[in-house]
Amino acid sequence: MMERIEPDSFSGPRAYFTDFDYKIVQFKHNKEAYRREIERKLKIIFLTKNTVVCAASHLTHKFAYELFKDNPILLNNGMIIPALRDDKEHAIDYLNEKKIKKSSKENMVAFYRENVNRVVSWELMDNSLWFKENLAKELKNENSVIRRNLPNISKETLSFIISKIENQQVLSREFIIETISILPKYEQRVLLNFTNLIYHMSGARVVNCESALPQENYIDYSLADISGRKVILSETQIFWKIFLELAFETMLRKNIPIELLDILTFEDIYYLRKPIEKSSFRMKYDDLIKKSTLVIEKNNPDDILFDINELLKIKDNISESFKEIFELELPEILRKKHVEHTKELRKSSLSIGIGLAGFIPGISNIANLLGFRFSSPEFFINLNQTFKSSREIDNYDLYIKNKEQILHKMIEKSSFSNKSELFEVVNLIVRSISSKLML
Repeated sequence: MMERIEPDSFSGPRAYFTDFDYKIVQFKHNKEAYRREIERKLKIIFLTKNTVVCAASHLTHKFAYELFKDNPILLNNGMIIPALRDDKEHAIDYLNEKKIKKSSKENMVAFYRENVNRVVSWELMDNSLWFKENLAKELKNENSVIRRNLPNISKETLSFIISKIENQQVLSREFIIETISILPKYEQRVLLNFTNLIYHMSGARVVNCESALPQENYIDYSLADISGRKVILSETQIFWKIFLELAFETMLRKNIPIELLDILTFEDIYYLRKPIEKSSFRMKYDDLIKKSTLVIEKNNPDDILFDINELLKIKDNISESFKEIFELELPEILRKKHVEHTKELRKSSLSIGIGLAGFIPGISNIANLLGFRFSSPEFFINLNQTFKSSREIDNYDLYIKNKEQILHKMIEKSSFSNKSELFEVVNLIVRSISSKLML
């Protein structure tokens, strides 16, 4: 019997995983390499998130089916929970819409009937309306992330595209692809990537999850934009965006050797992730996300040191559970499997999309209309990065140091009280991140 659950029942760290999306998979020329990449990403996410959701519609193509068929534990033990539209009876309903050879479809139906025993519901119009309203809003805003990445599109062309989007009752990505075909190839690619970003964030929102996006689809404020004040955020919001991203980097004490991800089975991962499934851990994590959102929305420099200390206490508490996984259990498994270390590391981090889709305080009419949640986990975006050489590590270390310099300059120019303590906290966090970047 398949269990159907509601998004509000989720708690703790949770990710909406989108790499199975066929609109991404179809452009991957080396499917074998892409599958290995997905498996590595999933293993990191499973070790840091207690709940992982993917769209049930993403299960219906050969690439995803073969991955799940080879690893049925992902579905039958609830490691991945398909998100099923509330007017569908089962994930296999999406197969009826696909042109698949009869024998292949029968095999897929049998497999998913046997292994999908839990789904989370979502509602089409809620999702579509949020997607449409927020995509149009970002395109209208001259200072938005997407507009700064599309400087060569005329206002007339942009108005035409926005009008077409707003006039659709149920907006689909297929319609957007057709609409933007009038643009040059570069602008099409940038706009399609941003469309995928908002689309997947909308999907994360309706299932009450953080986003977990392919790196190439994520368009964020660059450090140059922030330094040059080409953003629509206040000084305090910019401070919180950079500071929280750095703080979340320190949640895991060490980055993960890539050979570890390849040697671990999903069965190993299932065993290892037990500490993050505890209710006490989930409550602490939810508290951290809620408080992080509150301090950004509060936009108050007077309490900044108090807020920082409160957040860091929660973060350090959470880090102890990750220590149990990464410093106690993993080394023992490595020893048993006789794994030799290589010089390639994988990291997982959270970016905070506070310049996207209605997260800016004071622009709340659309957010309130569309059921914007106070803790809004979909704006905490999980990203993965691999370091294959000392040079890549040095470049990333420089990127972290640039963030540190921006925070220092902001503290110097700000009206923050206790500036010396703020400098020390920032320095401590950056030193902690740098110590992780060791091969």
